[in-house]
Amino acid sequence: MGDIQVVIADNQPLTLSGLRSAVADHADIQVMAECQSRERLMDAVRRHSPDVLLVSTDILQEELDALERLVTEIDETRVIVLTSRKDPGFLEGALRCGAKGVIQREWPIQQIPVAIRKVTKGGVWLERTVAERVLENLLNTREMPDPERRKIAALTPREHQVIDLICEGFKNKSISDKLHISEATVSHHLTSIYRKLEVSDRTSLVIYAAKHSLVTF
Repeated sequence: MGDIQVVIADNQPLTLSGLRSAVADHADIQVMAECQSRERLMDAVRRHSPDVLLVSTDILQEELDALERLVTEIDETRVIVLTSRKDPGFLEGALRCGAKGVIQREWPIQQIPVAIRKVTKGGVWLERTVAERVLENLLNTREMPDPERRKIAALTPREHQVIDLICEGFKNKSISDKLHISEATVSHHLTSIYRKLEVSDRTSLVIYAAKHSLVTF
């Protein structure tokens, strides 16, 4: 058995075949499971507790909040994102959501085992030109006159929905019912919101949201 255990996930069988082939000749990497849906992905991660999950943004429907929720739920597994997206804001967002690496579909498959080994050792994997685009976007964002805009820009669409409902006075159970997510996921979102906006509780969040026009009362 390989030293590095990996689960791969994409909704296209040909992509899964390509990912498997990319590591087939590397004795230190073993693919434990291949998944074509979010449900099977979570089942496989819980069953195998892999070192690395290589997951496409297609299977996550290009939703950064889905990526963040996934990373939160499997925090012992390092996540590498496979994507066709090139916009620096999305790629930076993927890293902010907890991904440890980004691989673009058109890259040579020889980079995949290199990326897997790097994130397993605690590093972050970005191809050089992508890293340059993300860094440029980061520097441009830092030049914004209002430093609070950077905090707000880090919020995911789902987190904005949670903030809206918090400001309307809904408790976690009601939020979970309205958004069709678990209460545990609501709690994960709140923890992430508090961290990003640097607030400590629901009251300070409501005050922050009002002050910075995140909601209209």
